[in-house]
Amino acid sequence: MIVWIAVLVFVISWFITLPSLAAELTVSAAISLKEAFTEVGVQFEKTRPGDKVTFNFGSSGELSQQIDRGAPVDVFASAALKQMNDLDKKGLILPGSNQPLVRNRLVVVIPKGESRVASFEQLAKVGRLTIGNPKTVPAGQYAAEALTKAGIYQSLLDAQKLVFAENVRQALAYVEDGSVDAGIVYDTDARITNKASIGFPVPLNYSEPVIYPIGIVKDSKQQELAKAFVAFVLGPQGQAILQSKGFLSAN
Repeated sequence: MIVWIAVLVFVISWFITLPSLAAELTVSAAISLKEAFTEVGVQFEKTRPGDKVTFNFGSSGELSQQIDRGAPVDVFASAALKQMNDLDKKGLILPGSNQPLVRNRLVVVIPKGESRVASFEQLAKVGRLTIGNPKTVPAGQYAAEALTKAGIYQSLLDAQKLVFAENVRQALAYVEDGSVDAGIVYDTDARITNKASIGFPVPLNYSEPVIYPIGIVKDSKQQELAKAFVAFVLGPQGQAILQSKGFLSAN
């Protein structure tokens, strides 16, 4: 009898401690954060033995729509303030958790080995230009602003030269395989490819500041773990990883 009681106590104790040993965090993040956040996740898990971080990467617009529809997400990192602020206004982000994460900037890229496009005047003359869909992709929103500022967006649109991509990585892929003559992506995306080169950086004042915010989803079942992850990514180690990938400090 004593042995059975001991076994029962052990089993009950094991089940009680199991959740704390296997907590799983779901992070939805802009696809341009993929390499940086994957590394952040590895390092964060080392500080939380037993805990696991699962990432869902995609366009910020699509990810925010998923959260709006009730997708089980704990942390959201967007490539623009709009998607985060829209969710915040709807009461879907934990109060006080919406804060700047990093900054980025736009660049014009061309297929490797092609003639350099060094100005908006030259960009206006290309056959096909890809940008993210401005309706759902922050990089596309910023690109449309920049092209409008340069005075060539409407003419490119009218001439059917614009190719809209589902996310910034798809835009980069179109440039890499030569499907288009040029594209506008983030500087951090241009750093990960050897099949495209930078034509010229888009002036910072040609669009709203490219600020990435991060926040905790209000309905998260793992709020304490979410807070720990956000603190880590905003802390020295997380920021060092992000900056090693080309992201800039949010401050």
